[in-house]
Amino acid sequence: MSTNPRSGLFMLADRLRSGGRLILGLFLLAPLLAATCARAHAEPIPETLGVRLGIINYLSEGVAPVYINQGWAAGVRGHAYTSGTCCVSIPTQWKPGMTMRVEWRTDTMFERGEKQMISRDAPILPFEPFHDGYIWAVFLPGGEVYLQPSAARPGAEGFLQGLPPPGQETAADLRRFVEKNPPQPAVAPPR
Repeated sequence: MSTNPRSGLFMLADRLRSGGRLILGLFLLAPLLAATCARAHAEPIPETLGVRLGIINYLSEGVAPVYINQGWAAGVRGHAYTSGTCCVSIPTQWKPGMTMRVEWRTDTMFERGEKQMISRDAPILPFEPFHDGYIWAVFLPGGEVYLQPSAARPGAEGFLQGLPPPGQETAADLRRFVEKNPPQPAVAPPR
């Protein structure tokens, strides 16, 4: 250990220089961080959201093909659900009266050789904004069709207003759901 008082001054000067660099670096970096944060907060919420297409089928027969706003959503057997095809755009915010066109054909129609599809402007059920998810075409006995945008899948808590997944529902479950969401009239297929 040195007893030279000058060596202590050099050590102090070195510490101040390295600390000064740190302070200078923070001083220069601060405006960049502030601009980045301001830009992140300034970006508006998008008006639309691209979602995958899904089908929830409470019917005893299959539906295929199914289209949601002309986007192919595949097909599904009776009392089942499926998802994964891509994509359609939906508004980020729900508003009363929103609908989308759903077109489909049932197994019975296929077996009879019918080529025309059933077409309906289905109501979009209320939803909270989400980042990534689906729009589910929900087929119920009696011809009712609804659309449910959601980040969740059948069986998730609160999904589809608590309606159980296909195969687990009761007639009373379906009746309560339809009473809460009155059906819309069908649109005749074009001639």
